[in-house]
Amino acid sequence: MEKNYKTYHVKNFYNGEEKLEQVVVGVQDGLIKKIKNQGYESKNAFDIIVPTFIDLQVYGCEGRLFSEFPDMKTLEIMENFHRENGTYFFQPTIASLSNETIYKSIEAIKKYKNKYPESGCVGLHIEGPWFNLKKKGAHKEEYIHSPTEEEVDKLVEMSKGIISMITLAPEVVKKSLMEKLVSEGIILSVGHSECSYKLANKLFGKVVSSATHLFNAMPKIHHRKPNLTSAILLNENVYSSIIADGFHVDFELIKIAHKLKKNKLFCITDAVTETKTGPYLHKKTGAYFYNNGVLSGSSITMSETFKNLINKVGLSVKEAINMCSIIPSQAIHKLKNKTKLKIGKAARFNVLDNKFNLIRSGYFR
Repeated sequence: MEKNYKTYHVKNFYNGEEKLEQVVVGVQDGLIKKIKNQGYESKNAFDIIVPTFIDLQVYGCEGRLFSEFPDMKTLEIMENFHRENGTYFFQPTIASLSNETIYKSIEAIKKYKNKYPESGCVGLHIEGPWFNLKKKGAHKEEYIHSPTEEEVDKLVEMSKGIISMITLAPEVVKKSLMEKLVSEGIILSVGHSECSYKLANKLFGKVVSSATHLFNAMPKIHHRKPNLTSAILLNENVYSSIIADGFHVDFELIKIAHKLKKNKLFCITDAVTETKTGPYLHKKTGAYFYNNGVLSGSSITMSETFKNLINKVGLSVKEAINMCSIIPSQAIHKLKNKTKLKIGKAARFNVLDNKFNLIRSGYFR
């Protein structure tokens, strides 16, 4: 037997494209070396293995909000927490804040990725502050504004590939500035916006490639007046995230959205944590967080999201894998195909029981 070679017997193995039954998965030094039926033993076999999850919008955990503690320690805590909960790839997110805080967040992630090149930290997601005030949600009004050219240039100069996504309202940002950000490899996502149906369709697939937390901080669908939300649901050129905790969006609405968006809809947690300092004082009320009486984030994990999609929304296991792993990997570009479980690929997977509870997770070596 080769050194460091381990085998996993699996009743149902989902590789991100199809389900294989009763297989033996061989892993060596973090890579999948074998997937075969030969030698399978049912005794002590795992019920289900699925690809690792991806969370493209998470603010912090365990009492450390990244924007309040933009440092290595917070990122280490976030990474460990998410790996334990089935999510190898995570995108730290900050809300509408000062440029000083944004710059500190960029520097923290830059140092972290240099120290841990195999980290699952995707990059920085800046949600705001270039928003429509009418759709600010829990974001602080004092930070919300339209960007200047100098502000965008400074952000690009600071980033050097660290900023992976920016959520903005296209109606308050010049198209030339959005194009500059896209040219630097930054994904632009529409959110906290009242962008018109016409403008949205003009930008989708060209300048704006994603939408942030569908239905939340967006106009309600009107039966006589198509709007941003209508455009997101109907346009095949734009991805969209959605929060599947049953509170931000009712499970029946998630079902409708999935029927319309199919392979362009993916899940985020939008998870925050209890905070006692700083401009965003998130307080947990039941299973959700509020900031000064306004809904400000969830407490759900991606493993819980996965279960909800199957048990509450009624999706198949393959559809749930798509929304929690495959589609977000496509939406963020740099992660495309990095979660599929194939020979020669990284052994990043989640082990589940037959009721879809997470029992083991991580980067198997």
